[in-house]
Amino acid sequence: MGNNLTTNGIVRIDRGRIVFFDRSIESQASKGELEMASTAAAAGEGEAEVTGTHIEQLPNDLWIEIMSYLSYLDLQQLRLVSWRCRDLVNRRYFLNKAKVIVTKENLKEMKSHVERGISYLSFEYLELRNLTQSKELEQFLRMVGPEVKDMQVRHSPVFRNMDGKLPNLKILRIATTSFLEDTSVSIDGINMKQFLHLNGFECDGVSLDSSLKLLMLMQLRRMENKVRLRHLQFEYRRNNESALLQVLYDHAATLECVDIFFSCSPGIDTTDWCLAFEQMNRLRTLKLSGNCHLVLLDDILDSIPETAQLQQLDLTGMLSLTNEMLLRVASKWHNTLRSLDLMFCVQLDVRCVQALRQLSGCLQSLTMAYCRALTGRGLVEGLTSQTNYTLQELYLEDVCFIDEASMCTMLKRLPNLRKLSLDNCRQATTDQTLATIFQHQTLLRVLRIDYCVKITDNGFIGFGKQPYPISRLRGLRKLSIRGCRNITDRMLKKALQMPEMLSLTLDYCNRLETKGIAAVSVNCPALQMISLASCSLLDDEAVHLVVSNLKRLRSLNISNCSLLTLRAFQHIAKEARNLRDLVACSIDGLDHEAAQKMLAKELPELKQVML
Repeated sequence: MGNNLTTNGIVRIDRGRIVFFDRSIESQASKGELEMASTAAAAGEGEAEVTGTHIEQLPNDLWIEIMSYLSYLDLQQLRLVSWRCRDLVNRRYFLNKAKVIVTKENLKEMKSHVERGISYLSFEYLELRNLTQSKELEQFLRMVGPEVKDMQVRHSPVFRNMDGKLPNLKILRIATTSFLEDTSVSIDGINMKQFLHLNGFECDGVSLDSSLKLLMLMQLRRMENKVRLRHLQFEYRRNNESALLQVLYDHAATLECVDIFFSCSPGIDTTDWCLAFEQMNRLRTLKLSGNCHLVLLDDILDSIPETAQLQQLDLTGMLSLTNEMLLRVASKWHNTLRSLDLMFCVQLDVRCVQALRQLSGCLQSLTMAYCRALTGRGLVEGLTSQTNYTLQELYLEDVCFIDEASMCTMLKRLPNLRKLSLDNCRQATTDQTLATIFQHQTLLRVLRIDYCVKITDNGFIGFGKQPYPISRLRGLRKLSIRGCRNITDRMLKKALQMPEMLSLTLDYCNRLETKGIAAVSVNCPALQMISLASCSLLDDEAVHLVVSNLKRLRSLNISNCSLLTLRAFQHIAKEARNLRDLVACSIDGLDHEAAQKMLAKELPELKQVML
């Protein structure tokens, strides 16, 4: 029902018990020794009970790790096994797998499925994508509307169809929706007052009429609506400043997440902003991005009370953030802050070491991408003056002044990393750096090292007297080596044997050939996404091997692979039954119209095709 659990030792499941035979990763036990250990354990079965752990005695964390490999349908089967399984499956961690996406292509089938009266689908989390107003959609929402609690509207100006059909809606998310093409929708097409249980509202504002956004915001004021918001995401504009401030003030006592994008800089008077934020005692997540000036950012951070146990702070693009402000943040929330995003905070330099040191005991996720004034020594002193067992996610894209020695020292002292991104850290990311990662980061799930041009095949295969290959990262799910131009088929054949890997990006690795892709298609059977854009030596046979061997493949990118012909698309149409997203742009000499017709006829399940 899912993938096998992998550990640092040998595992045998015996009559409901999981028996672990401890063995270090470095040891090279022969196949004969393995068989002898298994035979000895089996022989002792009749004389004495094998000491082991019953599967029901495993902690919840390990159960959740195993269950994360399962699909939505597998989880629905698992929840029927026991009350414990039911409680675990119902956790919020797994709810995204239950989201139903309704499009123009599947609306009719979805409606028929519900009308039959026997549905295995849960419509608690629903997304409307690329839809227009229609009677069919209105009838569908009338049937499933009472069940919907979380609704996302993406490229779908269908608020009139939604009107009066979502009595239990708790969260409404509006993403990149434009009303310009639908003249039948009036400015009062949405009535926020009808959502009596609403506690979360997100509106990213892209292409949405500013007058309609202002109307929605005004309906969330306490004088208009009695709902109590816990989650608010909105775009600041000068024409909605007073309404936004009123909503923030009215709901300050209940708001737990505030996400504001400043499309323009507010005025210099920050009094009303301070009055709103100083009431937010329950605030847990704060995201501020865009054109927010120094005075306002400083006053907002100072106004939030210390009683608010802030756990996530995202200041992406805050060019005005200084080392002194970050130090005050660290002093205020050094016991509670779990996630900190400082991407593009370009004023930060080595002087922010003290703030990082204060946060190093509780911080689980840190993003300092494009903070180009940082140095490797500063990061070592700030994050890893001693072994840091807390940090699990580290993103250092384009931090140029980190040296190899500092990077290796830091990675040795971060034993519990799950996600690591070193894109374009060209000086720091070498074969020796990879050896350090593969030796010490055995829990890693995501690794991104795009455009690290010093990396060679040896870094992945292992070198020296005690090699450390990438195969040590048994739980690695996503690997991206885009633009690593020294990688060849040798690495794909000898190193990339990753049965658990789900996503692989090889764009711009120009030395890769069909033989290497053939090895990947066999050695990485669980792949659901592979990107081969601009791998100029790949031909139709490479595509054939990918789509025929990777049965779980759902996303494929073969853009700018100039040797491909219409035959590659014939292979895709015939073999790739689970494929949902295909990107194949800029292929010279390809008959795009013929390829499009073939795919539409043979593979109608494709949701997105870009040729």
